Amino acid sequence: MKQKKILVFGASGQIGRHLIRKLTKNNHIVTAVTRNLHQKAYILKTQANAGYLNIEEANIFDEKKLRDLISKTDICINLIGILYEKNKANTFKNIHSIFPSLLAKLSKENSIEQFIHLSALGINETIDSEYAKSKLEGELNVQKTFSKA
Repeated sequence: MKQKKILVFGASGQIGRHLIRKLTKNNHIVTAVTRNLHQKAYILKTQANAGYLNIEEANIFDEKKLRDLISKTDICINLIGILYEKNKANTFKNIHSIFPSLLAKLSKENSIEQFIHLSALGINETIDSEYAKSKLEGELNVQKTFSKA
């Protein structure tokens, strides 16, 4: 299998840490994006051998930084999700709907090989909460971006 450059958002979460171990074990170069390098770098650095993991600090709504990161990758994976809203920036709509839409748009513009977005199991049947509505909206926006000719 050819070595890939893989960009992972949400890498410091439980799924992200396991994914990083698996990807780097298979000799892929992973760039993990975190909002707080000083807080998450130690956790992330212990997941891979030296040389296979790069850690980038970024605001997920800094389109210029996202463009730069995506332009250097083969595969983009979005694992970011929140269970509750913390402040005006960390809302379900921003994290689950707007951010995935932005990533999908930039990934398509850069013609990356694969874009993977982790949503939530059975989300299209459970739309009775703001969490569920935002997850479903993000999923549908991603699908719409890639279904356009």
